[in-house]
Amino acid sequence: MVGAGLSGIGAACRLTTAFPSKSMAILEARESSGGTWDLFRYPGVRSDSDMFTLGYPFRPWETSTSIAPGASILQYVRETASAYGVDRLIRYGHRVVRADWSSETSLWTVEVGRGAEAPVTFTSSFLFICSGYYRYDEGYSPTFPGQDSFTGEIIHPQHWPADFDATGKRIVVIGSGATAVTLVPALAATAEHVTMLQRSPGYMAVLPDTDDGFDTLVSRHVPRRLAGVVSRWKGIARALLSYQISRRSPEKMKSILRHQVTKRLPDGYDVEKHFQPKYNPWDERLCIVPNGDLFKAIRSGRADVATDTIETLTPAGIRLASGAELAADVVVTATGLNLLLFGGMALSVDGVPVDPASKVTYQGMMLADVPNLAFAIGYTNASWTLKIDLVVHYVARILRHLDRSGHTTVTPVAPPDVGELRPLIDLTSGYIRRGIDQMPKQGAHAPWRLHQNYPRDVRMFRLSRLHGNGLLFSGRAVQWTRRSASFKETPQVGGVVSADPVLAAPRSIAVDGRPVSYRDTGTGSPVLLLHGIGRSLADWDEQHTLLGAGHRVISVDLAGFGGSTALRGRHTLDVLAAWVSRFLDALDAEEELGAVDVVGNSLGGAVAMRLSVLRPEKVRRLVLINSAGFGATVTPALRLIAVPVLGRLLLRPSPKAAYRTERALFVNRSFVSQERIAASVARGSQRGAMRAFREVACDLGTFRGIRPRWRSRLIAEVAAAGKPVLILWGDSDLILPAGHLDEARRLLPEAQTHLFEQTGHMPHIERARETAGLIREFLY
Repeated sequence: MVGAGLSGIGAACRLTTAFPSKSMAILEARESSGGTWDLFRYPGVRSDSDMFTLGYPFRPWETSTSIAPGASILQYVRETASAYGVDRLIRYGHRVVRADWSSETSLWTVEVGRGAEAPVTFTSSFLFICSGYYRYDEGYSPTFPGQDSFTGEIIHPQHWPADFDATGKRIVVIGSGATAVTLVPALAATAEHVTMLQRSPGYMAVLPDTDDGFDTLVSRHVPRRLAGVVSRWKGIARALLSYQISRRSPEKMKSILRHQVTKRLPDGYDVEKHFQPKYNPWDERLCIVPNGDLFKAIRSGRADVATDTIETLTPAGIRLASGAELAADVVVTATGLNLLLFGGMALSVDGVPVDPASKVTYQGMMLADVPNLAFAIGYTNASWTLKIDLVVHYVARILRHLDRSGHTTVTPVAPPDVGELRPLIDLTSGYIRRGIDQMPKQGAHAPWRLHQNYPRDVRMFRLSRLHGNGLLFSGRAVQWTRRSASFKETPQVGGVVSADPVLAAPRSIAVDGRPVSYRDTGTGSPVLLLHGIGRSLADWDEQHTLLGAGHRVISVDLAGFGGSTALRGRHTLDVLAAWVSRFLDALDAEEELGAVDVVGNSLGGAVAMRLSVLRPEKVRRLVLINSAGFGATVTPALRLIAVPVLGRLLLRPSPKAAYRTERALFVNRSFVSQERIAASVARGSQRGAMRAFREVACDLGTFRGIRPRWRSRLIAEVAAAGKPVLILWGDSDLILPAGHLDEARRLLPEAQTHLFEQTGHMPHIERARETAGLIREFLY
């Protein structure tokens, strides 16, 4: 991953969640994350689209401020990186110089400069560039006649001095884009006077900077996740409607925008000269004026607009072509950006240089004939992040297909005729025109052309087929096995290994004369993993990989579930805990095990706590993940299972029922795979599984919810034992709601706790890497 800005952080969160066993490095040229929102520090810097669509869909923007200050956006990006654990993957001060693809090894070799330190080389199977499309080290700063004679200060917004004070100064802001429109009212608050000097006007749209009340109303009556979706689609619909009207009825949109401006300016103001462009709306990007702040500054007399060209700078200001002079103590050159594709890195395939400008793009995210590379460039007519998230979803689809098929390479292959070529970014803004020769092209039809239409792109990115749609999958993975663990391994970034877990098959051991299925990997202090009701040891596959470096990791199918035979008698919490105790004794008989750390999810958490009370000398520490035992509330489906006859009907295995179950467990739908659904059906079809499920459910709860007696007794005993406890929970758990964590904190005040955002009932799967990190930190 190249770039740790808004795009890179969002992509990393998505991909580490979808592929917890893959390794990733995020190479960031600067010394801090946040990209644009860390670079620009000028007064008033803010979003130029609403935050409900600019924010991440997996972590919705939750404040009422829809047009947000830059500092708030930067905080949001960094908090998201921390919440998903991707901040630990960022390597700062790493500027990618060049990248070469090898068809022989199916790897990118990436050369990285590190300032004064020696350069380093990384290899990776996939390269994802999220570095935007402009230079961070310099903005566009034209040289004006007489510039050397000017005695005041000249500032470019991209390099705003931290100690600048506008108080009492006369300031001229050169430019008419979003930066100038933002700066003028912000500077006018303290400056003596501010003039926005523009060569020609641009279109401006007035929007409120806070929620109009609709989003707040929705959030009060529907779950948070659904409220975020509603707010997001409201913003999408509004932006799409604006763009479509602009393209289909430009005169109507001109009239709307002109009316917005005119009613906010003083009577007799020359709107035609200063606010009526000669081009159509969305030929260049619209500027947002939150709450009409620019027009308020003009009405107050603290700001004005001059539409003219510069003849020369003078010692005291700027002389215009019309002969007028603007007095200035400070000149701000809000004259735009310098385009720089892919952060300036040089690309090559098998040593042959790649010129991006000569390439046609596949869905605006890959270059024709360049394997295993994607790049993220957002929308120009809507929120940047909307397009980026679609790109990331498509990259995830590609990576998932590569894993399943065993292929190593994916290459976009353009047909002989892709139609008339046009620039990838279809705007006429000055900074686009200046750098257009760097940009790749798009064709005349999908998938070689972008629609700039989010609903259509959703279909193209998320619902279109991969095969036969311009992508060529080739190559076969070379597999080898490391003796100390059973992994397929490919050397990856910085010497880190990307492990696609191919764990050894479960073993079998006898407990009470009946076969028990378990998995035993790694060496070191033992950790026992216990799954939830109706689940199996397969839930812990990622944790075997992630915890196995320093631990002996043991997962077991509880009696009656997975590959372990059902008991002859009833399955209850006490019976299962005693059964796990005998399982540990059986392992001890083969090889001394000693005391173990026990990790349990859902029912497994309750079994872990009961085991710690039953065999205190055998359990060192407890890690409870969305554990039963703390609250009474439980999903209605589990309560209905306690109802005679109805419970048996609900437990009958079927693909439809399995889908509903898996869907309830995860926030991220990518985890609701056909493989998981098939495995769920297979588990439910095993002999004795339905009986074990119903007996445990009836032992722990009733139609009204989880029984209070066993909970209060068990938690009191765990608290009295005083063992170290770590409690993890997903905030969007539909099975055992996150309110249980509040109860857990009250009942076990000494326990360490962590709440995962946008996570369901199984953080050890959905947030595998972060879960393993928290467990390792707790156990060490």
